[in-house]
Amino acid sequence: MYQSILKTATNNPKFNFTIRSTPYPPTSFVKIRLATTSASTLAFIGGIAYGMMITAVVSYLVVERLEGLKHL
Repeated sequence: MYQSILKTATNNPKFNFTIRSTPYPPTSFVKIRLATTSASTLAFIGGIAYGMMITAVVSYLVVERLEGLKHL
């Protein structure tokens, strides 16, 4: 699109340009983060989160059972 606009603006039908995108090299922080993060770390954190959710639900049910409450 920009090339056709510039062709019209410069009155040069042979006008052509190319775009090159080069990413910056990774920083030392990114390299350290990639080296330390692994699937076992993610599984461990996920297991803790899952365990906390189950504990919250089960504790509510246990309190209901102990106090003899019924669902309304």
